[in-house]
Amino acid sequence: MEILKIQEKITNLTDEQINSLYSFASRVTQETIDELAPILLETCLKAESGILKNELGRVIFHLQKTERLNTRIGFEKLLHGALKVDTKEVFKVLESGASDAKDLVGRIKLVL
Repeated sequence: MEILKIQEKITNLTDEQINSLYSFASRVTQETIDELAPILLETCLKAESGILKNELGRVIFHLQKTERLNTRIGFEKLLHGALKVDTKEVFKVLESGASDAKDLVGRIKLVL
């Protein structure tokens, strides 16, 4: 039930909340980014509802095309997109990752 509420909140994030999310995502190590970026991209690609047929989706596609998804900005966009697509899966992946990824889950929940 908690995940459904979080999923709903993620769809309606304010600019301030998005900036906080990006700020938290920018604090993870490059090692974590390299580990999680392909997983988050896979989650984004599973979007069947068309939820990423917007500016965020175009940015993710552009970063993939230019092979820059494993940058800080790429990770921020991937995290945002993946949270919109499947929050439960993203939390599961982050919680099974490095300690900075686990901290990220807690911070995301605080913003919401």
